Amino acid sequence: MTDPTPPPVGSDGLPPPGEAPSAAHRPEITAEVVFREYAPRIYHIARRMLGNDADAEDVTQDVLLQVIRKLDTYRGDSQLSTWLHRVTVNAALAYRQKRSNRQRRETNEASDQILESAPANGPVRRWMVGPDEPVLAAEQAAVIEKAIEDLPVPFRDVYILADVEGLQNAEIADMLKLSVPAVKSRLHRARMRMRDSLAPHFEGGIAS
Repeated sequence: MTDPTPPPVGSDGLPPPGEAPSAAHRPEITAEVVFREYAPRIYHIARRMLGNDADAEDVTQDVLLQVIRKLDTYRGDSQLSTWLHRVTVNAALAYRQKRSNRQRRETNEASDQILESAPANGPVRRWMVGPDEPVLAAEQAAVIEKAIEDLPVPFRDVYILADVEGLQNAEIADMLKLSVPAVKSRLHRARMRMRDSLAPHFEGGIAS
């Protein structure tokens, strides 16, 4: 059995307006449900893709507004989570492109000032935590998040969607406009980099 064909989407990643299904078959999806159950997930996807809280909050607000504005066009022929993934990924990619353009302009205008004010790299803090200490889980989570954040952007996007969000390669290829082999290749490289980044942290701690 082949996977169902995803619904057509517009340039903003949302399904185009169409005839609503009968009330008996329409899913009970309201603005309140979207905010309560999906806003945290939208935020976490955006946060991992963009790398900071402020940008993730901007994208989350933008996605929620888009979804609520066009919720009546959701026809129920795909899972709402898949629809929201698509909208969120598209919004994060567009935001990142705008941010990159803005940063490029700012860098060109004040490159000397930026170089002079750049902080020096300090030594890596020694981290040796016993497995029974309650702080371990939080520190492990922080280490993993940092490793994800340090991935090159093309690898990070694929890794987040595959290994964090659990999407299939075909879905990721469709969202990122890549071939499935390209997704597999990037995912393999991302996993190798994650393994290399995390090995020192989970094999005896960090040495300064």
